[in-house]
Amino acid sequence: MNFKKILPFLFASALLFNVACSDDDFVEATKADAYENGILISNEGGFSTPTSEVSFVSNDLGIFENKIFGQNNNKEILGNVLQSIGFNGENAYLVSNVPNKIDIVNRYTFKKQGTVTANLNSPRYIAFSGSQYFVTNNNFFDVMKLNIYNTANNSFVTSISFPRAAEKVVEAGGRIVVQTDGVTYQTAPPYGELSTGYSLTIVNPSTNTVSSTVTLPSNGIIRDLISYNGSAYVLASGNTASYIYKINPANGTFTTTTLAGLGQAQKLRIDANKFYFNDSSNKIFSMDLNSTTVPTTPIVKSPGTLYGFNVIDGRIFVSDASFTGDSKVYIYNANSGTQLKTLTTGIGTNGFYKN
Repeated sequence: MNFKKILPFLFASALLFNVACSDDDFVEATKADAYENGILISNEGGFSTPTSEVSFVSNDLGIFENKIFGQNNNKEILGNVLQSIGFNGENAYLVSNVPNKIDIVNRYTFKKQGTVTANLNSPRYIAFSGSQYFVTNNNFFDVMKLNIYNTANNSFVTSISFPRAAEKVVEAGGRIVVQTDGVTYQTAPPYGELSTGYSLTIVNPSTNTVSSTVTLPSNGIIRDLISYNGSAYVLASGNTASYIYKINPANGTFTTTTLAGLGQAQKLRIDANKFYFNDSSNKIFSMDLNSTTVPTTPIVKSPGTLYGFNVIDGRIFVSDASFTGDSKVYIYNANSGTQLKTLTTGIGTNGFYKN
């Protein structure tokens, strides 16, 4: 939600559906396998209307299908705001900010396995460690907490509350890392962005207690948190420069990559040992993880307003999200910037997940 604003099997009968082409024409194709070997696309939906859904595109970009949740669950309505998707084993966890639930589906058939509602209040993001999963809840007023559940029976275990935020959450190096600061807004025009602070909180999943709090430098605003090869990475940005912090979750120490002259970086991803990030004008840049040279030439400039973003197996996925109708998804080669495909997805497309 934008506040600035499982086993694979063959279907008994083949499903007919549309394949999206780069010119947005459609041809019919027959679906004969499950939703493995592809990308799940989350469509957030409208805040006041139950229009959340999930789309699927195959790895070769030749098969595309919208509304796979409803189609595989007797036309059940998913909800209003699908915030994020997480994976554990054969299951996918669909975290809905509205109406405060997590639907668990088989990630390969998309048949629903159950729904979790206990103690949820504006759930946002999810991470997994051992026999537990960890869900941030953040209503941006008086609820900012991390809920912990048992994966075996989805029972609620406990909560950890934070003073200012509970946004992204990742597992890294056997720890759970929570973004406990981010952005707020001025209360009067021009309603500019303000930082809530610069903290991350590291939780020990063996004890479900806070092991340490990391305070980052007072630079810009924390924008993103991801995990890669056992480390957590944080993106913060200001008007004239951006910063990538590599966090050691064992002891909370960090190193800094400064993107001097590249302000307002918004989202961070890593693929094949390269950083990918975008600025506020929809330009997407990349650089090697160990490089100190700040890129000046973007790989691509995405049309519209970039909302959803990921880089998966050498391809960039971005969405120009509409909250009144269908969204557009653009797929590019991550090395050359060549556009590979355009898809028409659902309302408020906000995320891409390798399945």
